[in-house]
Amino acid sequence: MPLASSFDVSKKKGGETYIYPIVDYKNKAVDYEIRRGVNTDHISPKLSRGAKFQCLICGETANDDYVKRSMLSGEVGRQLLCVVAEGKKGRLYIAPDRQQILSAEVEKPSDYPNSPLPFDPRNIWCVNYGLDSYDKLFSNRQLTTLTTFSDLISEVCRQVEIDAISAGLADDHIPLSDGGTGALVYSQAIGTYLSFVIDKLADRGSTGCSWDVKRESLRNTFGRQALPMVWDYAESNPFSNSSGCFDNMLDWVVKCVERFPASVKGKASQHDAQSGCELRDVMVATDPPYYDNISYADLSDFFYVWTRRSLKNVYPELFRTMLVPKAEELVATPYRHGGNAVKAKEFFEEGMAATCRNLYQYSRDDVPVTLFYAYKQSDSQKDEDGQASSGWETMLNAIIHAGFAITGTWPMRTELANRQVASGTNALSTSIVLVCRKRAQDAPICSKRNFVNELRRELRDALAKLQTSNIAPVDLAQAAIGPGMAVFSKYSQVLEADGTETSVREALKAINQELDLYLNEQGGDLDGETRFCVEFYTQLCFNEMKYGDANTLATAKNVSVESMRTHGTLYAQKGIVRLRERSELPANINPQERNIWLLCQQLVYRMEKEGVEGCAKGLAESYGGAPDRAKELAYRLYMIAEKKGWSQEAYAYNRLVVSWSEIQTRAAVLKQEKPTQRTFFDDLEKTNE
Repeated sequence: MPLASSFDVSKKKGGETYIYPIVDYKNKAVDYEIRRGVNTDHISPKLSRGAKFQCLICGETANDDYVKRSMLSGEVGRQLLCVVAEGKKGRLYIAPDRQQILSAEVEKPSDYPNSPLPFDPRNIWCVNYGLDSYDKLFSNRQLTTLTTFSDLISEVCRQVEIDAISAGLADDHIPLSDGGTGALVYSQAIGTYLSFVIDKLADRGSTGCSWDVKRESLRNTFGRQALPMVWDYAESNPFSNSSGCFDNMLDWVVKCVERFPASVKGKASQHDAQSGCELRDVMVATDPPYYDNISYADLSDFFYVWTRRSLKNVYPELFRTMLVPKAEELVATPYRHGGNAVKAKEFFEEGMAATCRNLYQYSRDDVPVTLFYAYKQSDSQKDEDGQASSGWETMLNAIIHAGFAITGTWPMRTELANRQVASGTNALSTSIVLVCRKRAQDAPICSKRNFVNELRRELRDALAKLQTSNIAPVDLAQAAIGPGMAVFSKYSQVLEADGTETSVREALKAINQELDLYLNEQGGDLDGETRFCVEFYTQLCFNEMKYGDANTLATAKNVSVESMRTHGTLYAQKGIVRLRERSELPANINPQERNIWLLCQQLVYRMEKEGVEGCAKGLAESYGGAPDRAKELAYRLYMIAEKKGWSQEAYAYNRLVVSWSEIQTRAAVLKQEKPTQRTFFDDLEKTNE
C-alpha cells in the first residue's frame, strides 16, 4: 500500500509526467510505470491532510492511528519510484532499473548521529510516526554521504595546515578557540566553512525534502520552521550539477565568505540573555523569541549533530554537549513544563522582563535599541475581556517596565515571497522593528482620556504614511503598535479614572480600536453602492440575503438593488440577493463607473488570474483617484476577512496591496504606450499654427 501524497512528477507545460500505479489484484501487489502527459487518471492514495490513505488494492481506508501504529512497529518501508536524469532539453523521468534500486539500498554506516528527537508537538511532527531519532530522518545512502563528508573535513584541515606552513604561515599550534593566528587557525577556519557546506547538504539531503512538481526540483528540509512528516521525498545526488549537489552548496558558502566585511576584527561570545553579562554602553539590536511560536533549540539540533561531528575538536567549549542546551531557551512551550501552560507563560514573562532589564543596563543613552518582532496580533489568546496577544503584550510589558520608551516602528520587508508558508496564506511579509530609547527619568503621568485623544491624533498620520508606503494589510496591525505605544510609553504612567494604572493590554485594545475607526472612516467618501457592498460583505461575504433585507440595507445607503443588479454588482433573482463572485463581474473595467467596490474586485480578480501585468492593464483603464480608493478599500476588506476567518479572501486583498507599487509602475508605462487619439480641436490648433 503506497503512502504517497501525490503521483505527479512534473507539471511543467509540455513536460507533464506522472507515476501510474499498476495494481496486481491477484497477488496483492503494486508496480509503477512512468507516463507522459497530463495526469488525467487522478489516482492518489492520500485522501486528506494527515495520514489518511486508501489502499489501491482493496479500497479500504487507513486512518492516522493505523498508519502511526504501522510505522512505530516497523511495518513501513521505502520504495524507489522514479529517477530524474538530465536530458538535452531538460529533465528526464525514468523508471528505476535493478542497479539503481540496489544502489539505493545500502547499509547504514558504522557511526552516525542517533540522538533522540525532542517531543515538540508544535514544530516536530514526524516523531509520532516513528521517526524519533536523527538518523531516521535520513535514508541509509544519505547517512553514508553526510558522515563521509563530515569525516573528510579533518583530513582536509590537516592538508590545509601543511600547505599553509609551506606558504609561510606560523606553525604555532595555537587553535582558533585560543585566539591563534597561524597555520592551524587557517586550516580550522577552512574546516568551519566546510562544515557549513555539510549543513546545507543535510538541509537538501534528508527524507524531509519533497519534490516541487512545478519547478522540477527538490525542496529543502526547512521550507518552514518545522520537521513535518513527508510521505514522498526526493534524494539529491551530491555529485551531480543539480539542486542539492555538493558544488551548489559550496558555491553558496563561498559567495558569503567573499562578501564578509573583513576590514576589522570581530568577536562573538555567548551569554544567557536572562542572566546578564558585563557589557555596557553598546548598541543593542535583537530579534527576541515569539512567545510560543517556534522552539529554535529543538530544531537547531538537526544541524548541530552534523556541525558537532565536524568541529567538536575545533570548538570544544561550544560543542561540549551532545545536543543544544534547551532549559534556558526563552519560549512559552508547555511541553517543557510538564504540559502546564500557566507555568510556561510565567517562565516566558519572567524571562523577558529580566532580559529587557539587562538590555537597559547594556544600552547607550544616545543610541536607540532595536527589536525585530514578527508575532502576529491575530495569533492571540482569548480571555473574558476579548482578545489579547500574549506575545505582544508580554513583549511590550517587559520593554516599558524596564524603563524604555518606544519611539518608532520600522516595517522591514524581511520574508521571501517564495517561502512555502507564503503561498495562499496570510503570513507576515515584514518584520516590525520596534525602536526604543531610555525613558526620561522625569517622564510625566497622563490620564487615560488624554492618552486616547493624543493617540487618535498621532496614529492617524502614522497610518496614512504606512498605507502610502503600501505596507501589506497583514502587517498593518503590527505596524500600528509602534506609533500607538510611542504615545503610551513616553509617560511614566497612564492612569484610569479610578486612579489605577492602565495596562499594556488596555493600550493595545485602544490602538486596535483606533485602527478600526480609521479604516471605517475611509469609507466616508465612498459611493453609496460601495458602502452597501461593504456592509453586505461584512455580514455574508458572497452568500445569499433575502431580497427584502437587501432592499432595506440599500435604502439606508441611498441606492437601489435594481441599479446594482443592472451594473452587474449584484445577483438578484427569485427573492434572493448576493454579491457577484469576482469571476462573475464584468471583465473590462469601465472608467466611467464610479463604483469603487467593482473596481477593487476587478483588480483583485485580475491579480489572481493574470498577475501584475493584467492588474496594471486594469489600472491603466481607470481614472482619477479611484485606484487609490480601491487600494484603501482593499485594506478594509482585508481586516474584515481576517477577523471573520476568511483566509483566502484576506490573502487576495493582501496580495493586491503588496504588489501595488509594481502595478502602478507598470500601469504608468502602459498609459504612455497607449496611442493618443487626435480630435477636431487638435487639428484646428495645428491649422492655426
